[in-house]
Amino acid sequence: MSKINYQALRERYSPAPVPKCPICCEEMSIQRISGAQVVYGCSGYGDDGDFKIGRTLADEHYEKSRVTVLDVGDPEVLALLDWLETKDNRIAELEKIATDYALKFQKAQDALKYAALLHSRSAQLQD
Repeated sequence: MSKINYQALRERYSPAPVPKCPICCEEMSIQRISGAQVVYGCSGYGDDGDFKIGRTLADEHYEKSRVTVLDVGDPEVLALLDWLETKDNRIAELEKIATDYALKFQKAQDALKYAALLHSRSAQLQD
């Protein structure tokens, strides 16, 4: 099985970022959502919640700034990717632990063989 490119899948299924207005570079707001289509427009509201000076609700700036974005974000796919990534990290962690124990076991086994060899040699010398 080929290696999964988690980053590419994340980018593909993450929600589309909120676009900036091409006219004034302010962050646009959602005007309408229909299925996967999201219509953004520059509302003209300031930080205080009132319209910016010289702006009205249905002005030319709003009409020119409107953009439709196809948002194919899928939170279930993102949750699955998180789960898979966590699983892969845990498997790697357990493999490292198993390798460490295998090395310790091998060293203990080698030490036991060496001790058995020394014991048999000392028994031969005593005879």
